[in-house]
Amino acid sequence: MDNLQRGVTAGLRAEPEDLTGIRCQRVPCALCGAADSHRIWRMTDVHCGVPGEFDIVRCAVCGHMFLNPRPVNDHLGRCYPEDYGPHQSQVSGGQAHGTEARGTEAQEAESQGSGTADLSAERPWYLRVIPLRHVPGLKRLYLWLLDDRSQPVPEATDAGGGSAARALELGCATGTYLQKLKAAGWQAVGVEPSEKAALKARSAGLTVQTGTLDTIEFSPDDVFDLAAAWMVLEHVPDPAATLRQLFGVIRPGGKLLFSIPNAGCWEAIVFGRHWYAWEPPRHLHHFTPDSIRRLLTQAGFDDIRVTHQRNLSYVIGSLGLLFLSIRPSCRVGQRLRDFPGKPRLFIQLMLAPWAHLLAWLHQGGRLTICATRPDNGGDFHQAEPRQ
Repeated sequence: MDNLQRGVTAGLRAEPEDLTGIRCQRVPCALCGAADSHRIWRMTDVHCGVPGEFDIVRCAVCGHMFLNPRPVNDHLGRCYPEDYGPHQSQVSGGQAHGTEARGTEAQEAESQGSGTADLSAERPWYLRVIPLRHVPGLKRLYLWLLDDRSQPVPEATDAGGGSAARALELGCATGTYLQKLKAAGWQAVGVEPSEKAALKARSAGLTVQTGTLDTIEFSPDDVFDLAAAWMVLEHVPDPAATLRQLFGVIRPGGKLLFSIPNAGCWEAIVFGRHWYAWEPPRHLHHFTPDSIRRLLTQAGFDDIRVTHQRNLSYVIGSLGLLFLSIRPSCRVGQRLRDFPGKPRLFIQLMLAPWAHLLAWLHQGGRLTICATRPDNGGDFHQAEPRQ
């Protein structure tokens, strides 16, 4: 991504500290602590319309990309409007940009294979025309194409705790993944900073606390076999501290599962400032496979496995942003821009072979990471936050 390094040193001239009601502050690099950085892009919020201009910079020492200046902690909530997609209902607000929609139709395919499908008019047309259970091998191909590796759900028995296996999801939104964990046998608990989203999760019978890892106190007995955080780490001010906190609540031998956009892939290079996943001012950090491995190692994790998701949603969304930059009233651009939040499964299926190929080439726009707290991991001591 050398072509992204053009820009001026972020500290050469003063930037506004107040962006129409959102107070911002300059911050050092969260990975190495260096103060020097170079601006890559100056951008506006093309997703939710939060007013202001925002700079994405690259650390001059380690190369990490992040938002600088960024909103102060007390104003981060102002960056998320009331209609922010992941905080909506479990049907329309899928935190994983459409994973839930794909999962619903995957369940439909499974039910067809077992002969228990309800022949309702809402079934996708291609499932009505070609019942999967009647074509040998078609259901297996269909499910393989649907498997984008975005939110794996381990069986509770895999944790070695049987019925007592405990899981924590950070940033659980309205609780879709928590429901999947419960169905797989986990005792699942969620943490969600949005009170609106947390209320929806609790109304579905889920155990969810409103807050962050900084504001919620865990008792010494609150140790989890699994922690998950789907598309969360790029939103937190100090990802290194968040990973250390997660390390502290995972039992030795336990797993951490999470996903992030991949700022080191071809999408960010080709689309430049129009890449869908920059998303200022909500995305505070932009990771690559190397930088996330470094953070996890510093936090104490080992057995780090980085999987490239089979997903081209960001490509479609980026095309939409590119079209809209040329013609703001372009309806095609608007539809493409909105695709990651409201995906059409048929289009995903058509693009799946290319998504599988790019994932195989380690060029996926989204990453799923699994890391382990080693059995010999020491006691957790929360580090002092950087000033």
